[in-house]
Amino acid sequence: MCGRYTAGRHQPTSAREALADIVLQNWPVLPARYDISPGTEIPVIRLDRGEGATLTEIKWGLLPHWAKEPQISFNTINAMAETVATRASYRVPFRKCRCLVPADGLYEWQPLARGKQKWWLHRVDDGDFCFAGLWDRWHRGDQVIESCTIIVTDAAESIRHVHTRMPVILDPKDYEFWLDPAINDAPALKDLLKPAPSRLFEAHKVANKPRPHDDDATLIAALTN
Repeated sequence: MCGRYTAGRHQPTSAREALADIVLQNWPVLPARYDISPGTEIPVIRLDRGEGATLTEIKWGLLPHWAKEPQISFNTINAMAETVATRASYRVPFRKCRCLVPADGLYEWQPLARGKQKWWLHRVDDGDFCFAGLWDRWHRGDQVIESCTIIVTDAAESIRHVHTRMPVILDPKDYEFWLDPAINDAPALKDLLKPAPSRLFEAHKVANKPRPHDDDATLIAALTN
């Protein structure tokens, strides 16, 4: 699963370049964030055919449009690639409300004989990338909540020693296809939900217990022993 990640050290360059023909020019500048957690507002890229590709912030933890109460569950921060097209919470967003989640790294915890070791996973070239995500809009009267989930699949072989699962990281050439709400080809969409190429990603150990409220580059610094 993915329960913590980093973003904003680099602006979403891959998305701007891949979506150059449809991107709006007034995307906000993302602040560097080193400990993005569920339940917070996170940046997502969506495609509206009337407005183009937009970058906005919505809640991480998908609240289905049909939910009776506006309570976001930790269980919906990730959607499994294997069941995303059929599970009740995700099947409608999978058809109509797909998004990109800009990132530049993520954390995973490796099980050990005693406790766990925290690792930071990132591109070998330290570039930015985008997770495959889904979003939904819940509303009752004047109350509106937009929220999202990150789709996960098997981990890249190069980091499977840390964890067996990781977010789907899309190839930039597939960004527009993934975002287009007019596309409802479930098999073609599911074909994109594959493990990242091993050559692109690596990982290093980081401190397990940073100081409370830290949100800086010390969180991704490699342990020296």
